[in-house]
Amino acid sequence: MSTEIPLFRPSNGTQGESFIAGWCGRCKRDRVMNGDVDADMASEQDCCPIIGATYAYDVTHPEYPREWRYDDDGDPVCTAFEPVDAPDGPSCATRDAHTVDMFEVSP
Repeated sequence: MSTEIPLFRPSNGTQGESFIAGWCGRCKRDRVMNGDVDADMASEQDCCPIIGATYAYDVTHPEYPREWRYDDDGDPVCTAFEPVDAPDGPSCATRDAHTVDMFEVSP
């Protein structure tokens, strides 16, 4: 059984700019957006491919990034986000609907 992931696509330029500023502008995966590298001096490795793919593909296209989605509260998030000050190495896993919760919190 597959669960459809509700993908996020900004509905207008203002929402897109806000999302990119809030997520990509603080993410170490895109050194141009976070201000570490000048756009004129950037190499392909300095840019996150997710942003470009969201412009290139429709949200229904199989190549549209699955990292831009809605969380359980209905808020748009990027699951590939890594804070600029995060240490190098594997990222912390994100909770999803397919992973059993081993540490249920009692009410």
